[in-house]
Amino acid sequence: MSAHRGASDAGLGGERPEPQLVSLGWALRRTALWLLMLSVIVVAGAWLLYASIEPDEAAAGPQASELQPMAR
Repeated sequence: MSAHRGASDAGLGGERPEPQLVSLGWALRRTALWLLMLSVIVVAGAWLLYASIEPDEAAAGPQASELQPMAR
């Protein structure tokens, strides 16, 4: 038995590297990307809602001046 460690055993008992903290630039880029995606989703949703309203049906309802009060 040898006290010498092989190259394959070097990573098992070694120290772990310190985790890297995220940089401010990375956080700003990530936030900007999130805001861009959120705004695209909101605009697309609003456009789809607007496109789903048919102009003929929206104007088909009676006007307020045409409504008769109900007699009791």
